[in-house]
Amino acid sequence: MRLGGVRALLLALALGGCADAAFAALGQAPSAAPVLATASSVPGARRLAAASAPRSDLYTVHETVLETGTSVLEYASASGVVFAVVWRGPVLPDLSALLGNYFDTFKTETDQARALGKRGSPASVLRDTLVLRSSGRMRNFSGYAYAPGLIPAGVNIKDVLQ
Repeated sequence: MRLGGVRALLLALALGGCADAAFAALGQAPSAAPVLATASSVPGARRLAAASAPRSDLYTVHETVLETGTSVLEYASASGVVFAVVWRGPVLPDLSALLGNYFDTFKTETDQARALGKRGSPASVLRDTLVLRSSGRMRNFSGYAYAPGLIPAGVNIKDVLQ
C-alpha cells in the first residue's frame, strides 16, 4: 500500500471513531459487561475495552476506551441507570450519544451561547436537568455531564467527579 493509501486508511479509521458510539447515555443502562469489541466483530463498535468496578455500594463505574483513545467513565446507580459521564482524551466523544435525551438541553444552551457571540471552549450547561462542562483542544479534551435528578441518595457528585 502506498503512503497516501496508508494515510487515507488512518484518516478513515480516525473519523470512524466519531460515529455512533458503543457506550450508554445519561439515564440509560451502562455499557455491556466487559468485552473486547472490534470493528470486524461489531459493526460501528467504538469500544476497545470496558471495565466495571464498584466504587461504593451506591454506584458502579464502567470505563470504556474508544478507538480514538478517549476514555469514557459511566457512573451508574445501583438500579442500573447512568447518572454521570466523564470523558478525557485526544478526541471529543460524540456528545449526542453520551447525553442521549439530555442532548437537546445541551444543544439549546450552546445555540443560545453562539447567538450571544460566545464560541469555542469551554462549554457549560447548568440546568435543573443537566449539568455539563466540556473543554479542551485538539488531542486534549475533557469534560463531564450529569443529571442531578438521577444522582443516588447519599452520593456527593463533587466526590464522584474528582
